[in-house]
Formats: sequence, C-alpha cells, structure tokens
Amino acid sequence: MTRPLKTCLFLGFGVLVACSDIPDFADGAAANAPYPQIVSMNDILGQLPADQGDYGTGSLASRAAALRARAGRLRRASVIDGQTRGRMQAALARR
Repeated sequence: MTRPLKTCLFLGFGVLVACSDIPDFADGAAANAPYPQIVSMNDILGQLPADQGDYGTGSLASRAAALRARAGRLRRASVIDGQTRGRMQAALARR
C-alpha cells in the first residue's frame, strides 16, 4: 500500500471512531459501584449438585456403538454387483 492510501484509511477510521457515541453512565453510577468480592473456589464448587450425571456421555456411547455396528455392516456388504465385478476383473486381467 502506498503512504497516501494508508493515511487516508487511518484518517477515515479516526473519523468513524470520533463519531461514535460515548457510553452514558447515569450520574457516575459506575464510579460509585462496589468492587466485586473475591470468593474461594471451594464456595463455588460447594454450590454444584452432588450428582452431575453422565454429562450426556451415555447417549454418546450408544450413538458410537450404533455407528460402529453400521460401519461393520457396510464393510461386509458388497457395493458392486457380480456382473460389474466380473467386467472389472476382466479389464484388470487385460492389462
């Protein structure tokens, strides 16, 4: 990029930023807000229910098993019929 183009892009971006609205804080509410409290990790973990379940991994495991079974059936199935297989074998034998 040439220098004048970079300058124009920089000035154009500056104009767009300058035209944006400044956030409106109602009467300094953000300045007078209390600081957040620091809470220990044990307090946070204590709020979790004791039994979290399987996180959906049970249904995931059953889906994976079903997909493996389907893949096995597809591996055993013949995709090419006998007549086509014979023509392919004959073509390979000619080479």
